[in-house]
Amino acid sequence: MDVVAYLPAPLLSHLRIVLGDQHRLTPVEGWEALEGVVRKADADVVVLDPTLPGTVRVSETALLQDRYPSLRVVVYTSLTPSAMRMVVELAKHGVQHVVLHRFDDEPRRFIDLLTQLPGHALGELLLEKVHGAVGMLPPRVGGAVARMIRAPRHYSTVDDLAAGAGMTRRQLYRVLEGAGFTSPRLLVQAARAVRAFAFLRDPGRLLEDVSEKLGYSEPRVLNRVMLDLVGTRPLEARRAMSPQEFVERVAARLFAPAVELDDM
Repeated sequence: MDVVAYLPAPLLSHLRIVLGDQHRLTPVEGWEALEGVVRKADADVVVLDPTLPGTVRVSETALLQDRYPSLRVVVYTSLTPSAMRMVVELAKHGVQHVVLHRFDDEPRRFIDLLTQLPGHALGELLLEKVHGAVGMLPPRVGGAVARMIRAPRHYSTVDDLAAGAGMTRRQLYRVLEGAGFTSPRLLVQAARAVRAFAFLRDPGRLLEDVSEKLGYSEPRVLNRVMLDLVGTRPLEARRAMSPQEFVERVAARLFAPAVELDDM
């Protein structure tokens, strides 16, 4: 899990303890830096204290949530009357997760909250669409496929997926084809394309930013992948398709004959 944090020093130190060595923490200083990281870098969760730098920042926090609705935001703050009024206001903008310093930030409880936050909705929808085929796979392979769909930036190639499944590339092709998938390569492309589409629905993101976040060498590669999967380019897909339709087209493509792309 990749966590971006904008917190005062005591809360940041405690968050480091909570995350340990298994999760990546990127601290930022200032609201502008926070949005810059969210827009261009990997981020699963933002943990922030809207009272920094000493003034309650309801509008900035609400704007972050409004511009990046796919982002999971956790407010981590100290218990004060102004902070409680802020929490009520933020709830109106969809910020639902609040942790109070020295009250409910015990490390195990805190990490459970962070790791159990709902995943990206479109990734979960894709998993639902391919559930039958994934259920036919050996557990180790099915688990790797599910992890890839939920965190596609960590699986940019077929070799990454094979390593996650604990087998060779050739074995992976054979196992996935036995379950009806066209190929591992197309499955990797699909996971990343679905995440790209989810990001592109955020008003604050540009195609170049999304391409960079997902590790494509340049936007034209993402364009080619989208054309192959759903028959249209990313920005056109964003305008013309609902999330449900996009995921359904991608899922259908995973079980159809395909000509694979070279740039993966």
